[in-house]
Amino acid sequence: MKKKRVLIASVTVLSIVLIIWAVILYQVFAIKSKESYYGSSYDMRAPDFTLTNQDGEKVTLGDFKGKAVFMFFGYTHCPDICPVTLANLNGAVNELGNDKDKVRVIFVTVDPERDSQAELKKYVTYFNKDFIGLTGTPDEIKNVADAYHVFYLKEEAGSDSGYLMGHTSSVYLINPEGRIVLRYPQSKMDPKEIAKDVERIL
Repeated sequence: MKKKRVLIASVTVLSIVLIIWAVILYQVFAIKSKESYYGSSYDMRAPDFTLTNQDGEKVTLGDFKGKAVFMFFGYTHCPDICPVTLANLNGAVNELGNDKDKVRVIFVTVDPERDSQAELKKYVTYFNKDFIGLTGTPDEIKNVADAYHVFYLKEEAGSDSGYLMGHTSSVYLINPEGRIVLRYPQSKMDPKEIAKDVERIL
């Protein structure tokens, strides 16, 4: 009887220890999972679109199926955020080495009035010859921006070129399956960390 009680007590203690360890491990892995990406988590099917690239060709999101896609809305006369963002994305792509061919960077203008195909080509290829600049009619741009929850507004004063554009400055990362999985605000623009995120979703 005494041995039976000791055995029951031992089994009970062991069970409690195992439960405690299971809880600890669950919490550790849950925290690790939440913190595993540098970018802010996002989960939405990336809306398709049809716009025109810097070479005058019609482009859809479906053209990039199977690749990771960075999508950023801006304009070529942007004095600060846009050039810094594109430079950082170029740095992230270059960090990927042989995997960089599996990634595309798309720059959608929110200023089609000034951003002609020629202007876009000169602008995006300055940062990287493989970057893609997209434009369209004002209505086409608005429809795509609305689908991606991107805000933009013409500000009449403050630039030698006549006006500035206020716009959402975040970058979206679309995985090869066509879902927006991460968002990068301006506070998260470290090329090395962004590249690590890309490697994980490829």
